[in-house]
Amino acid sequence: MGLLLLTVILSACGGTPVAQNWPGLTLDDGTIYAISGLPQQVFMLDAENGTVKGTFSPVSEPKGTIWWSPVTVGGGSAFVGFTQSDTEASALYAFDPETGQEQWSVAAESLILPAPFYADGVVYFGTSDGCVYAADVETKRLKPGWPPRSDRGELACQTEDAIWATPLVVGDRVYVAAMDHHVYSLDAETGEVLWKSQVGGAMAAPPTLIEKDGILYVGAFDGQLYALRIDSGERVEGFEFQASNWIWSKVLALGEQLFVTSLDGNLYALDPANGAVIWSYCGTSKEDNGQCKDTVLRASPIEAGGSIVIASEEGEVTSVLDSVRQWNWPSGTPGAGILTTPVTSEDMVYLILMDGQVQALNADSGGQVWTFTPPEAD
Repeated sequence: MGLLLLTVILSACGGTPVAQNWPGLTLDDGTIYAISGLPQQVFMLDAENGTVKGTFSPVSEPKGTIWWSPVTVGGGSAFVGFTQSDTEASALYAFDPETGQEQWSVAAESLILPAPFYADGVVYFGTSDGCVYAADVETKRLKPGWPPRSDRGELACQTEDAIWATPLVVGDRVYVAAMDHHVYSLDAETGEVLWKSQVGGAMAAPPTLIEKDGILYVGAFDGQLYALRIDSGERVEGFEFQASNWIWSKVLALGEQLFVTSLDGNLYALDPANGAVIWSYCGTSKEDNGQCKDTVLRASPIEAGGSIVIASEEGEVTSVLDSVRQWNWPSGTPGAGILTTPVTSEDMVYLILMDGQVQALNADSGGQVWTFTPPEAD
């Protein structure tokens, strides 16, 4: 179900996406990691001016359909999932975050779509067959029991459908939101399923934890936002929020509010205690019935410059403060919408369009600071 749905979404995006899922974008220690270009590869860009510091690709001439995960950086290495359809070989690769030199890899048995998660010398990642893997950075091998297998040596994945969401690792627990309508809590050492909680739809983004309250918040394709107790997975009584279309995005917890976007075109500010709407912002104009029109918000909201920044599939980036627009940046490029969540530093917002172009905007004004356009194939 998962890969079929992703293919349908990409087919409807218009234009020709550079990445076969969609372009990855990561910011770490002054470097932007953008999956872009023809042939597809990881470009390491200077966050200050957009110049190329290095590149990474595990193959010199990729063939067929190429799938990447976004990059994750930790423990002195950068990590990325890569698959090419002609060989059906899928693996997690570690490379030098400064030079792009490959360091090591571990094989997986299906696509690695979400970004890996690094914690305490271990890289956790989910795959399209529903398995969660854990790679030990010191030994450069998979940890025993990750992924689990039957007595016959066959995969016995922890979930029953694809994993599109990055695992969330907190202490000795791994939390996984899956396309099988369940959120899982795994033991970070053994991979044992400690609890699983059913929700009303598939999930494409990881849960958000408010640690002081011990509550996980996660949005689903049924348009609901769920509040789950971290120790048991039980739903928090009295919490309820329903959007009028899918929630694809990760929840942003900021101050005393939750922020979430929906495919219905709205940014919602919610009360974390009960899910009540404090205010909402429609990405474009509203129809007579009060519904948003002509916009889809799939990327997650982020905080930048003291405001909430959202990005639309139509290629617009908007800064919103207390339901009031502060600035708006239109790409003006047909077919170059935004599916990937932007990233932010102290005073900048970085985004990647579906054509692989990276833009750096001033977080206070929305002014364009620099642009990176990937080179074309020879």
